[in-house]
Amino acid sequence: MNRVNVVGVGPGHKDYILPIAYKVIEQSDILVGGRRNLDVFKYLNKKEFEYKSNLKDICIFINENKKDKKISVIVSGDTGFYSLLDFLQNNIGKESINVIPGISSYQYLFSKINKSYKDYKLFSLHGRDVNWIEELVEGKGVFLLTDREHSPNKIAEQLIRANIENVTIVVGENLSYENEKISIDTPRNIINKTYSSLSVVVIEKNGK
Repeated sequence: MNRVNVVGVGPGHKDYILPIAYKVIEQSDILVGGRRNLDVFKYLNKKEFEYKSNLKDICIFINENKKDKKISVIVSGDTGFYSLLDFLQNNIGKESINVIPGISSYQYLFSKINKSYKDYKLFSLHGRDVNWIEELVEGKGVFLLTDREHSPNKIAEQLIRANIENVTIVVGENLSYENEKISIDTPRNIINKTYSSLSVVVIEKNGK
């Protein structure tokens, strides 16, 4: 039986995909992923299984095909940072999975602002209630994966409500793409602007 590859493809642009990820994907019979990630490999003319929200469908499809086909599940960023890896391991089995890491959005953004991320707490707000404000108060700063509900504007609003304004917010939009934009501003200014749905945020306490 073939092992299922879980492949991290970085922040988005093909230049940030590791060579081993290309190799594994090129050797696959079927690619599984969201539309944005699948489109990167459209040129390979592989059979595709696009998923949107129902993760159980992925496992059903994989379990029905993994015996005879080489399958690669493509995930954004790195496999070990809030990706599908845990879910797939729990539902398919760790012994059935081969992991190929990728470059995470936090690695990319911190490199762009010339900072180390070793003292920052890293969180995803995708469908999660995280007390990141408490972590910010106690530490140097936080990195947040946002979504439509937890947008940079909403994050700035939460900071103002918590009376935490002596911070700098970095918003990375569409990282690695041609329309990439990195903004550095205050909560008061961030709250009044509109940002891409593909955004990540760094919040740093001033004077730290």
